[in-house]
Amino acid sequence: MEMIGRAKERDQLLRCERSDKSELVCVYGRRRVGKTFLVEQTLSAFFAFHVVGSKDASTSAQLREFGLELNDRGDADTNPPKDWREAFNRLYKVIVSPDAPRSPHGKAVVFIDEFPWFARQRSDFLSAFATFWNRRSTSGQKLLVVICGSATSWIIEHMLDSSTDLAARVTESIFLEPFTLAETKEYFDDRGFGWDQQTLIETQMVFGGLPFFFSLMRSHQSLWENIDRLCLAPRAQLRNETMVLLESTMRKSRIYVDLFRLLSRHKYGVQKRGALEQLGYSASQFAKAVDEVVRCGYVREYRNMGLAQHPKFLMLVDPFILFHFSFIDPANGVAPRRWSDFVADQGRFNAWRGNAFEVVCLCHIGQIKAALGIGGVETKEYPWHSARHDGGAQIDLVIERADRIANLCEMKFTDLPYELSRPHEQELARKREVYAQETGTRLALKTVLVSANGTSGYHDGSIAQVITAEDLFRR
Repeated sequence: MEMIGRAKERDQLLRCERSDKSELVCVYGRRRVGKTFLVEQTLSAFFAFHVVGSKDASTSAQLREFGLELNDRGDADTNPPKDWREAFNRLYKVIVSPDAPRSPHGKAVVFIDEFPWFARQRSDFLSAFATFWNRRSTSGQKLLVVICGSATSWIIEHMLDSSTDLAARVTESIFLEPFTLAETKEYFDDRGFGWDQQTLIETQMVFGGLPFFFSLMRSHQSLWENIDRLCLAPRAQLRNETMVLLESTMRKSRIYVDLFRLLSRHKYGVQKRGALEQLGYSASQFAKAVDEVVRCGYVREYRNMGLAQHPKFLMLVDPFILFHFSFIDPANGVAPRRWSDFVADQGRFNAWRGNAFEVVCLCHIGQIKAALGIGGVETKEYPWHSARHDGGAQIDLVIERADRIANLCEMKFTDLPYELSRPHEQELARKREVYAQETGTRLALKTVLVSANGTSGYHDGSIAQVITAEDLFRR
């Protein structure tokens, strides 16, 4: 089976292989998004050296593993390196040896996977790596060194932030996004699942666009059966996945669990200041945690333009983490073992379903803008809710456009075409009026309905455009 999607990222890697200079490439992104698979499928035939960091392993254990990989690549010294400087000196000797593999354009390709796990506190790994790169990247042998890691915030802080020495050395950075709906469809079609668009949207609502999760699914089972087996059974493979994610990519602190649990209960997010007060952690702990989850893409930070001083809000936008704290580990502690039990609990199920569909839509802003014909227009996007306690309104998504129009988007995920009635359209018109009054906007306001299965029933012309699943599945 061929790799699905990732054409742009593969081109970036291959461009670095073809270049006439040494390249230091940083591939990062969420755990389970397919970073290792991308690098291996593109470059593994040319690896001169490949090593994987181990979570929680001591420096001595990491050095032993590094030494064993060196031995496998022809290093005759069977003693583990005494420190990282020796390790990288021996690495260079291995990759420049006449027998070492070369890429088609003559480069020595080194892949260091789970790079952050090597850089333990009080370890000289980072300084030794920097010395290795500074000295060897301009030597006679051209190098292609690819580093990879799921600890996104660590990668940004230590490898990409402009204030660090190594940031100036990185020649290419690749942030690997989850699959879009179009890529998800291509993946499941390629494997003979035969699922329709609605089922594929529901798949993303639970699992996000994470290829590793998709690889665990069985084509002879329905989506419901796959969810039961992978997530809800007592020893389900993904039952503890979110906890592993937090432990392996972030600091071991309860604040992340508490923050995600809080945000999972609020569809439009929580005011940042209010979240700090509710969680009860110190301001410094809270600021550090928020910075990490926003950088990793699990949480979106936005301003509510309808409230005084436009306060910042935090919104959970990772579908699988939302699913985990909604169903696998809910706040009330009641986690049924079958998906059909959730569906039967209509109130709880529909609340999650609406929220999860909105998150999927937020991940497909580009497709929504393309459907509106504004793909090249600069925009700001955010949910909005009224400051009023009575007679207020909530808007699932506002798209403020540089061409002086704001699209007020209402999201609907229903099994059948969403049935409009005169009261429904009147309510949408009322929301538009409340938004105009409270924000004082001078933009022209146009209501957009994003309905996976389209609409039926009454139309009075107040809805400017209907966006359907067909639009969300476009590339």
